[in-house]
Amino acid sequence: MKVICEKCGTTFKAELVKGMSCCPVCGAEFDDEAEEEHINWITWYYYKDPKYGDYSLWDKQPLKPEELELIKEFKAPPRDQNESSEKAKEILRTYIPDAFVYKQEQEDVVRCPYCRSKEIQLVPKRFSLLTGFATNRFDRVCVNCKKKF
Repeated sequence: MKVICEKCGTTFKAELVKGMSCCPVCGAEFDDEAEEEHINWITWYYYKDPKYGDYSLWDKQPLKPEELELIKEFKAPPRDQNESSEKAKEILRTYIPDAFVYKQEQEDVVRCPYCRSKEIQLVPKRFSLLTGFATNRFDRVCVNCKKKF
């Protein structure tokens, strides 16, 4: 039988930690009743998409897992009646503290709507033939796909 520390995720053989009340790695208290409480928990998968750099949380294996990079596999409760995975995200944050924590600066990043690249260049608009004056407006041009938006 194996004992898993809920805090750090370290797995021990039961014989090694017999008589110990806390984890020798992180010092968290062992809970004997925890195994009985978590019988209905399922395996969750935290993946990173190497192509786009996006992270995703799955409650079952994706169709093409070879295209994704597995970051963490862990046990957590299944989705609730509203199909929310917030409990699983909370447990994931015990292993990876910045998982699914959205910062304002990350949301303000300008991306190309065509190829999702972050490499954007501002190009001044040319002067108008009607007025003859140079305008003080700019176009955004994607360095990757060269499209204006």
